[in-house]
Amino acid sequence: MILIYRDVIISAKRTVDKGVIDVAETESWETLTVHGVQHMRNMGNGTEGRQKMPDEIQAEDKGVMVSVQVRWLASPHTIKEGRQIGEISASSMVFLIQECKVARGLVNEGINVVGVWN
Repeated sequence: MILIYRDVIISAKRTVDKGVIDVAETESWETLTVHGVQHMRNMGNGTEGRQKMPDEIQAEDKGVMVSVQVRWLASPHTIKEGRQIGEISASSMVFLIQECKVARGLVNEGINVVGVWN
C-alpha cells in the first residue's frame, strides 16, 4: 500500500534527510534456533563463525534470506574453552530468517547448516 505513494514519501523524506534514496515495505523476520551446529568449520579467525554462517546457509538452502546477526547461544569464550578440553564439538545458533512462511517451512522440513541436516 505504501508503495502507491512512493514518490510523495521520498520527496517528503528528502526535505528532512537528503540521503534518502528509496522506500520499501516493512519486512517480517522470524527467529530460528538450530541445534548441533559443528564448531570445526565455524569457529576461528576472531569471528566465532558468525560472518560466514549466513552465506553458507543461503548457499545450502535456496530461497532463504538470513540476517547478518547470527549468534551462538553459548558465549564464544565458553565454546572455545569446551572445544579446547574436548568437552563440546557442537552448539546451538540463533539467527533471523526473512518471511514467516519460509521459517515455518524450515522448521517443518529441516535446514541444511554447514553440510549437516538439522
